[in-house]
Amino acid sequence: MNTSVRQKSKILIVDDKQRNIQVLGSLLRQEDYVIGVATNGKQALEALKESNDYDLILLDVNMPVMDGFEACSAIRKHEGLREIPIIFLTALVDTENIIKGFEVGGQDYVTKPFNSKELLARVKTQLELKQGKDQLKQVNNWLEEKVAERTADLKVANEKLLQLDTAKSEFLNIISHEIRTPLNGIVGVLGLIGELELPEEISELLEIMELSADRLESFANQALDISLFNTKGKDALYLNLENLTELISDTVEKARKHAEKKNISIKQQSKTEQNQTMLDRGFIKKCFSHIIDNAIKFGNPDSQITIKIAPDHDDFIVSIENEGKSFPENYDVHAIKPFATKAHVDKNPGLSLFLCKQIIEAHEGEIDIMNTENGALVILKLPLQKP
Repeated sequence: MNTSVRQKSKILIVDDKQRNIQVLGSLLRQEDYVIGVATNGKQALEALKESNDYDLILLDVNMPVMDGFEACSAIRKHEGLREIPIIFLTALVDTENIIKGFEVGGQDYVTKPFNSKELLARVKTQLELKQGKDQLKQVNNWLEEKVAERTADLKVANEKLLQLDTAKSEFLNIISHEIRTPLNGIVGVLGLIGELELPEEISELLEIMELSADRLESFANQALDISLFNTKGKDALYLNLENLTELISDTVEKARKHAEKKNISIKQQSKTEQNQTMLDRGFIKKCFSHIIDNAIKFGNPDSQITIKIAPDHDDFIVSIENEGKSFPENYDVHAIKPFATKAHVDKNPGLSLFLCKQIIEAHEGEIDIMNTENGALVILKLPLQKP
């Protein structure tokens, strides 16, 4: 037999007949069980309240003061006693009494006169079941404690991440403002110098300086916008009913001068006239401007950029395709870390594409990229939203 169960188990015998208590007590002590005794249901209830460390109750049915069924019902009403298994000892073997025993909360029954081996087997079974339940409860409690500890740790870690993210956004704001303030002065002076008649070599140097200033200004503006979306998300948007085709056309017109330097043509196609939706005009124009600028930057000379607008159920699909350099292999717009790249800002679309992703997702849209046979393709999905 399982001695680890027996040696740790305490059994309460409840019977109004001393002879029965003696026989049961002797039998169970031989198996190394610890025994407690009560002679009626009321006394048993008091004993259990004083010491709730019992593992099993052997409960006679026919007793004075409080019978076994009444005692079982009373025991089950107490929170700390509900899990103690009860085996009824009864000479009442009719179906009605057996069912009643289970209904009031008994786990098993043994008929009188009982067979010693049968009684010990039923006792052992109930004790092992209780031990298993107790162990399971301990494991559950341990797991709940660990989950609570881990949740607390995660909460602290999350709070630290939020603090770091806030600090990063504040840092980007400060840096961007600190860059833009002197940059405005530099750009202004360069513009004035550009109006002068200068030797060709000086003009070439001036053009390089203007290009560098433009790059720095672009970085500062994008960093500010990224910081804004990191902080506010979609609350950064000011939505109005806009015509998507007209908005893209305005952006294309501003990009043509840049495209003409490489003799790149821009073709725009729209398959719908009903293309009004709720947008933040400024941010959407920035998004299209960045994508078109990248298409020009990485496009081949004497090539074409094709922009298509088409309805798709409750969405608008905008595709921008160029002929030229493809995206790097395994490049994933959803995994971009805009400030982690080692590539030069002018040679990598990561920062501007990340901002575009933020803008489109704030509009509850989607962005995707892919390579084509002759170049690269950016696909934007914007939901049709009415005011």
